[in-house]
Parts: sequence; C-alpha cells; structure tokens
Amino acid sequence: MLFGITEQEIMVFILVLARVGTAVALFPIFSSMNIPVLAKVGTSVFLSLLIVPLLTSSVVPTVANTNAILLSIGKEVAVGLILGFLSSFLFATIELAGQLIAIQMGFAMANVLDPLTQNQSTVISQFYTLLAIMIFMAMDGHHFLLSGLYQSFSAAPLASARFTAELSKVNMKMMSSLFISASKIGAPVIVALLITSIALGLVSRAVPQMNVFFVGIPLNIGLGLAVIAYSLPLFSVVFREMFVQFKTDFLTVVRVLAP
Repeated sequence: MLFGITEQEIMVFILVLARVGTAVALFPIFSSMNIPVLAKVGTSVFLSLLIVPLLTSSVVPTVANTNAILLSIGKEVAVGLILGFLSSFLFATIELAGQLIAIQMGFAMANVLDPLTQNQSTVISQFYTLLAIMIFMAMDGHHFLLSGLYQSFSAAPLASARFTAELSKVNMKMMSSLFISASKIGAPVIVALLITSIALGLVSRAVPQMNVFFVGIPLNIGLGLAVIAYSLPLFSVVFREMFVQFKTDFLTVVRVLAP
C-alpha cells in the first residue's frame, strides 16, 4: 500500500488509463496535432481519475502475475484503438467527399496543411472539415465521445472485452456507409460538373475553334464554388444524419465488446 492506495487500485487505474489514453489519442478533435501532447496526457489522466471511482466491479489480475497484467493492458489498448478508429470514420467521410469534389473542380493539386492531422489536404476538404467540426461541436459530439467511452466500461469491464466476428461486421458496415455518405455530400457538385463537361464536349464538337480547356477550367471552378455555397444546407442535413447513425454504430460496438 502506498499513500493509502492499494496495489489493486493502482492496477485498475493503469488499465483505465490504457483504454482512455488510447481512445483520446484517436478521437476526432481530441487527436488534433495542434493540441500539445502534455495536454492530451493530462486529459487522459484526469478522465481516468474521474472514471476509476465510478467503476462498480473490476476483476483485474494481481500485481504478481506479469503475463496477465500485460495481456489485460493489451486488451484495454485494443478497446481504445477500436473506439478511436471507428470514431475517425466520421471525419474521414468528410475528407473523402472533399477529395471527390476537388478532383472534379481541378483543385486536386492545390493542397494545404490539415491542422487536425498535419497531413496535406485539398482546399475543399479543409473547408468541409472545418465546417463539420463546428457542427460536430454544436451537437455536443465531443461530449458524446466521452460519454460513450465511459459507457464502454459498463458494457465491457476491465480486462474482459471480447473481440468477435460481429465486431468486424459492424466495422465493415461503418466503412461502407462512409462511401455512401461521401457520395451524398459530393453529389450536387459532381453532378453539376458532369453536366458541364458534357455541355463543353457538345460545344467543342459544334465550334471546333473554341479552346474548351481554356474555358472549362475557370468554368468548373466558378460553378463548383457556386454549387458548394448553394448546397451548404444539404451538407448540414447529411452530416447530422451521419452523426445520428454514428452514435448508433458506436454504441453497437460498445455492446459487441461486452463479455
């Protein structure tokens, strides 16, 4: 016993921190590279300290059993990875939609630095991502992630999570919905620019002297930006539907992890 804290309680805290720290490192917004590492570590420790007293029952290995301890820590890290990875699908959908639109508009080569991941991203993807973050925060998405993380300890107590084939099915379902949702977001711009390309093709056949490429590039950019501005309400509706479905899938994953 150290400062009135038993070895069993220390073990519980370590396991909780393993799950919470891994999940926080991958959760949208919380995983932003703009947030200092010390702040992420402090947040993980603080959340773990809040969760530990709320755990009603936790069967954890004894300190003397090293192999069981390592196995339990590995399980908790795996649970955190699963929850964090599935959460990243939400904004990966937005990124994919922006990429599809940027390719059609001719912005695929105009990349900027994504502040969330520190990776190169198209201007359109960056715009949609920032807009999605604001909507996500307005709908208390960050609170839902923390609430879902806490609920995972009730559904799958420490060192008892199961990784079954059903988990893979839910994963595949979320990945398939990613492409469907991305297509919904990008559909207005993609369809408009497709019609424009067909019209320019007809014009080039009727007026061979016209430089279609010279006319088409600024036309695609201008029309694409106009359709994006006009379809922003649709983006908000689709993202809200995505978030509702995401909450259902996230809680399903939490239940599937139950022993």
